[in-house]
Amino acid sequence: MAAPVLLLVALFTLYPVGRALYQSLRIESPIFRPRFVGLQNYRDVLSGLYFKDAAATTLWFTAATVPLLVVLGIMVALLLNESFVGNAVLRVGMLLPWALPATVTGLIWKWIFLDSWGALNAGLYSVGLIDQYIPWLTTPELARLAVIVVFIWAQLPLVAIFLLAALQAVPHDLYDSAAVDGAGVMQRFWQVTLPGVRPMLVIVALYEVLMAITNFDIVYSLTQGGPGTATTVVTYFTWAESFKKLDFGKGSALAVLIALGSLVVILVLVRAIPRGALVEERR
Repeated sequence: MAAPVLLLVALFTLYPVGRALYQSLRIESPIFRPRFVGLQNYRDVLSGLYFKDAAATTLWFTAATVPLLVVLGIMVALLLNESFVGNAVLRVGMLLPWALPATVTGLIWKWIFLDSWGALNAGLYSVGLIDQYIPWLTTPELARLAVIVVFIWAQLPLVAIFLLAALQAVPHDLYDSAAVDGAGVMQRFWQVTLPGVRPMLVIVALYEVLMAITNFDIVYSLTQGGPGTATTVVTYFTWAESFKKLDFGKGSALAVLIALGSLVVILVLVRAIPRGALVEERR
């Protein structure tokens, strides 16, 4: 009974993975004659300065975005968990950034951040906050900041909704008991709310780490990896090797390295999670 599903999984998952592994060991390009080269593609990629720079940018991007997403997600979830006029409309409306395709999100924000006639520069200039337009996408530091802002804008709704669901699953009796014991707002947050949403926090953090590591669409549509290599993450480097240089062998090697790197990150994070963080330990 499971055979049809297993065949679909094999067709759309196992075969592409096997094909990528096979291709990463060969010269695969419309320019050169295909041939087996073993691990040469991996050696060439790992020894290149471009890869080291892209890997550092990816790690920096992940370290900058994931903690911000977790903190902002908790804050937004706490806000949405309160009763106020327009709460239902806000919950529905805030899902729009996440529902948009990542490429569309990047293009929308590119129009906002454009140096010469972007909406952000026009708005700041019209109210007198700046006297000349700011080169958001052509200054390395500002371009990195722009990518972070857009990524958080796109991912925050999903994080907030997941954490909101976890908040609503925390029994209200615990808050009542804590209040009776004299616990203040911050004490109730640290002693009741945070332990209650901890399993979802772990899941959200793992998911967002993977999303940050594999982020491509936003970088491609917003900055194309620039200026220079300021926002070139490993996934963009993989695309450039495959479809700009037409070196599918090195592109596949990079894809395999990304998969292995993601697996290592998952294993490290899972091992670092305290026992009982995902489920309550039964005694």
